[in-house]
Amino acid sequence: MNDLLGWNFKSLPNRNSIENWVKKSGYYVYHSPSEFLQTDNLAAIVDESMMMGSEKLLITLGTPASHPGHPLLHSDVHVLGLHVASSWNSRGVCDKLKEMEGKVGHAIEYVISDNASVMNSGIRLGSYTQIRDISHTLGMFLERLYKKDDEFNSYMKSLANAKFRDVMKPIAYLLPPKLRTIARFLNLSDVAKWSSNMLENFHKLTDKEKDTFSFIHTYASFIDEFSSVMSCVKSLEQELKHKGLSGDTVLFCRKYILKELYQGNGRMRKLAENISLYLMQEHAKLLNKELTWNISSDIIESIFGTYKQKRSPNLLNGVTPFVLYLPLHTQIHEDKRRTFDFKRALEKIYMADIEQWKKINLTDNLVYKRIKTLKRA
Repeated sequence: MNDLLGWNFKSLPNRNSIENWVKKSGYYVYHSPSEFLQTDNLAAIVDESMMMGSEKLLITLGTPASHPGHPLLHSDVHVLGLHVASSWNSRGVCDKLKEMEGKVGHAIEYVISDNASVMNSGIRLGSYTQIRDISHTLGMFLERLYKKDDEFNSYMKSLANAKFRDVMKPIAYLLPPKLRTIARFLNLSDVAKWSSNMLENFHKLTDKEKDTFSFIHTYASFIDEFSSVMSCVKSLEQELKHKGLSGDTVLFCRKYILKELYQGNGRMRKLAENISLYLMQEHAKLLNKELTWNISSDIIESIFGTYKQKRSPNLLNGVTPFVLYLPLHTQIHEDKRRTFDFKRALEKIYMADIEQWKKINLTDNLVYKRIKTLKRA
């Protein structure tokens, strides 16, 4: 802080003091409109976290509606809503989006979300234009295609058995990547890459290694299909995340699908039809053909991850006032740190403001309830 801010402390400030400064600065940012929020062309990104203790955190981000020419960064968004509840329904999501509009002073052009039913219903209830996140949507199509497919499930079972059986043996260095239990179909690229590499390099293995992974050749045709599908999905995501949703990118993606999927088997053609229909539906939502919109909510997942990394590891704590770190985090990247007016933020905001915000927006966490219940008489 001496070097960055020129505050010239003679001794290291107390940890609690620094945390309070972070919360006060975050509160200041949260209630101070950013310059880019004054534009009429604004989009929102909304999602809820996994359960934190007994609470779920609903975050609403604001970002310029036009795609910036690169995947959204933390510095491209502004935290407009931080709300906590034991659960969220469509009315709650709709109300928070309306509250966000009131905060920026005008309507938003569209809302990006995953395909969670609560988010979908809340966005429809508010009559907003919804852009469905590219990764979650393609993952949903993969799940519909493979979840009940006998060949896919048999192959996944073979991978799991090999990993369970040989995890502590010398052959463990060749074992497949870990399969996610939650949102498995959003994270199959590594499995596809491993499968393809194993099939291609099978002849290099020792006799014992070949015996362990003998099932690879049994699924050779499926692995070729699976690798092609995941490679196509990855390419489509990269095109749309880096260049945005526009007439040009949709045309490119549909041509790519025609080349990579429509020439394959029945499963691949079915996937191609679903993706093509999705792209046409999202493209039809653009207000005019010259626009390029965002189509990914990866940034909000990243922000959730940032908070989970910084928050207390004790899950009973739930969501605490330290969540005010997030509005500050998105606004002080790179050179913004040197120009941010910390002095004004700390002088203008009092700890009483933080306490009042906590009472209105947060709930009593499980640690507090535990202490209160077990307190000596």
